[in-house]
Amino acid sequence: MKDLGKIVLHIPAREGSKRVPRKNIREMAGKPMISYVIDASLESTVTDNVYVNTDAKEIIEYVSKSFPDVKIHEREKKLADDKASSDQFNMDIIDTLEPDTLVMVNPVCPLIDAKDITEAVAAYKLSDCDTLITCTTTQMQTFCNDMPVNIRLDEELAASQTNPVVQILNWAITIWDAKLFKKRFAKLGYASMGDNRVLYPIDHLKSFKVSEEKDFKVCEALIENKKA
Repeated sequence: MKDLGKIVLHIPAREGSKRVPRKNIREMAGKPMISYVIDASLESTVTDNVYVNTDAKEIIEYVSKSFPDVKIHEREKKLADDKASSDQFNMDIIDTLEPDTLVMVNPVCPLIDAKDITEAVAAYKLSDCDTLITCTTTQMQTFCNDMPVNIRLDEELAASQTNPVVQILNWAITIWDAKLFKKRFAKLGYASMGDNRVLYPIDHLKSFKVSEEKDFKVCEALIENKKA
């Protein structure tokens, strides 16, 4: 079991979003979408260092007014445009806040809850990895670029439960050893995948990601149904 040291949890929420404008601050089932992961992060109690990492004045004003226990990391505009990578804005917050462990909770996955975050951190603590990335899994017949991934085409089709497991990264929750992230970034210019990683499965529904307008509407319907 490793010592996680100073844990910083951040929620990256940039202003620009072309497919779903203002999606982080847009109301979903009665409150801004970003509020769901903020609530989950605070309820998880994995750290007192909870930050929203943003360039958006509207998000800063909302978070400052509604969540007094949440801090703001105001990132530069160049780290919030379409060309900025997650490697870059994670490196920025590591340089600024100097955590030992960095936890990123994705605001476009508003169905994750405090238990998911707590259990992911616990799994990371018990592992020997430097990186934990949440994923979903499937044993259904999978292809990539028309090539089979977990089946053979020269054999009779087998029951799906006998197929190798395919892991699909969703990045709903990601955890890094911040010092090793920084070292890897300095050497390679990227670091998000880590050197020694564990892919941590979470429920398919919890990892539902809002990328397009239809996703927003489906997620909103799921939240409203849960309330009902």
